[in-house]
Amino acid sequence: MKLLAISVLSLSIALSAHAQRDDSLSREIKTWKKGNSPPARLLRFPDGNVDRLSRDHLRVWGSGVEDYVSEIQDVDLLVALLFDHRSQPESFRAAASRLIRLRGVSYVSHLLKSKRTEEPAIFTSPLATLSQLLRSPYVAIKVADISSEDMESHRAEEVLTKMRAELVAGNSWGATYRKFADLHPDLRARAKDPQSISTLIRYLYDGIVAPSGFDILNYSIAADLPTEHLQKLFQAETGTHIFKAGNRVILYHIEHYFNDAA
Repeated sequence: MKLLAISVLSLSIALSAHAQRDDSLSREIKTWKKGNSPPARLLRFPDGNVDRLSRDHLRVWGSGVEDYVSEIQDVDLLVALLFDHRSQPESFRAAASRLIRLRGVSYVSHLLKSKRTEEPAIFTSPLATLSQLLRSPYVAIKVADISSEDMESHRAEEVLTKMRAELVAGNSWGATYRKFADLHPDLRARAKDPQSISTLIRYLYDGIVAPSGFDILNYSIAADLPTEHLQKLFQAETGTHIFKAGNRVILYHIEHYFNDAA
């Protein structure tokens, strides 16, 4: 399986995105002030008045509340969404995910513990569920892999070892991935399509995952990550690691380790 470069994926999303953007909702988000109720349409996003799919059958940006929440930088607004009992499940999950991305698992865990002390009666589902989920340790990781179908295993290990060295030296994931993706283009794909920028190094995963494989950002299981590899990551807690699984060589870059169970 090949991966198109992230910049092109972002561009393709952007091209189809703004036909669905609700500028009035975006303005409400930008002008919101702490102490006010969250914008009503963030709490209960309309689900019958927008096109969910483009003509290419791709989900259209703006068709879900998570699109708008993902752009919020105001932590106070995200907290207000999280604790407002009127938030629909999609709004709640989007706010929790965005808050975790901006501030981390520990921040949200401590926030919930403090709120539970102040207002224990509000901790029914989904707040109680989120609190329970946050008792697990998590790692924030970025993952890339190379298949033996695209590169011999020993060569793939050499490539990812060089990539690891740059990450260990302090280079950013984004810059490092782009560099190595550019160095290892998918020539077969490009021969078929001169416009293709496919690479042999797949950007496999970017998220915050528990030892079970549960991703707290999207409430789903990261099925492409072998459980035995996750166990090793939680033992290490830090660093950049290379493991093999079947016909793949996989690089894991741990950005943060969280453990607030205590």
